[in-house]
Amino acid sequence: MKKSKISKKSSKIPNPFETISHKTERSAVAILMHWMREIIKEKDLDLGPPDVETSSTDGKFPDTVIFESCHSQKVLVVLEAKPPYFDVFDEEELKEPARKKATTRKAKYFALTNFKKLIWFNTEKVNEMKAEEEQIIEKYSLSEIEDLNDIEYTRYSEIIKKGLEDFLTKLYSVYNGKEPEPKQAIDEFLIFRLQEKIRILSTYYKRIIEDQCHKDLSFTKELKKWFISQGWSFAWQSQDFDKVARQTSYLLVNKILFYDLLQSKRPYDLDPLNIPEGLTKGAMLQKILQGYFDQVLKIDYETIYTTDFIDSIAFPESKEVIKEIRSFINVLKRYNFSKLGYDVIGRIFECLIPSEERHNLGQYFTNPDIVDLILRFCLHNEDDKILDPACGAGTFLVRGYQHKKLMNQQKQPLFTEYNFIRREENQI
Repeated sequence: MKKSKISKKSSKIPNPFETISHKTERSAVAILMHWMREIIKEKDLDLGPPDVETSSTDGKFPDTVIFESCHSQKVLVVLEAKPPYFDVFDEEELKEPARKKATTRKAKYFALTNFKKLIWFNTEKVNEMKAEEEQIIEKYSLSEIEDLNDIEYTRYSEIIKKGLEDFLTKLYSVYNGKEPEPKQAIDEFLIFRLQEKIRILSTYYKRIIEDQCHKDLSFTKELKKWFISQGWSFAWQSQDFDKVARQTSYLLVNKILFYDLLQSKRPYDLDPLNIPEGLTKGAMLQKILQGYFDQVLKIDYETIYTTDFIDSIAFPESKEVIKEIRSFINVLKRYNFSKLGYDVIGRIFECLIPSEERHNLGQYFTNPDIVDLILRFCLHNEDDKILDPACGAGTFLVRGYQHKKLMNQQKQPLFTEYNFIRREENQI
């Protein structure tokens, strides 16, 4: 198989991890089934061994089914899998097919995996269209695998087995009533959702940026200038492309998320984001989004919505990227940000970038416990003013608000807008 290249005549980009592959989804799922059978036997769990159906009433065959017990033919879990580059929350090609198969088989649960993550759903709650965080029982990190050919390498196999063990032992305990179904905290779940969307976008951006650098000298020069402006050096290394791809993703996600937060507080000034379903052009998507962002600029927030070179990277002529951005906007529509507390919102922004990656991007956050300690020393009265010029995710301001609120329970909210989340663009 020849390695795919991006065509100037086509908006379709290749799968980001397309290589000469010997292992398909089917063969990789077979390996997962083998591991799960071993775990069920070793842990003495009374669950039916994961298997592949040989007949079905709906003509659809799940990748794997897990039966209720060793002696039962009743399906407990339907498992559907996609390759690692896939969004594990994909509605059209992953979640909806799994839901239908689980419903037809009257399976209590279904699970989705891309071999990096595993998401465990309650079928009934999905069918009842509960809030997404209520539909999900638990989520598991399996690995950082990119190529399914590597699935049996120890660095991936051992952590995947550990994730599967956690899933199966929890499944057994919950199904048998030994413990209740876990509940997803809305901030932690939304953070997880945002990080997964950033990962998917970054994957596409990295391939697009690297390809563009090899084809367009002027683009490369602009990229090098941007690296210098960030205090970084560009050496044509994989990590360089990964860094700019993730920065592009973070900036775009932050702008969209912040717009939704602000719109929920100022519904008469700002319209809800709405992207036409049939849209396929990156330039048109950029124009539509910038139209919304320009309305925010009339209020303030230049540091967030002022554009530069990196913004042009976020809107390539790629149907896949446009689909992911539109999907992200639609996911946010499920949340009523006007009802979320400032502390929850602050935590979402603070944890948007994983701690292990902040150093690489030159971003640092102060631990909330340390923030509280400092505030106790310097905040003595409910009318004291707080200034945080380099506010990052706004932890000092968010916690300061909570301290003031405790000082006077009757005090009205101090912030009518999310000014405390303002941050310098190069810190996002």
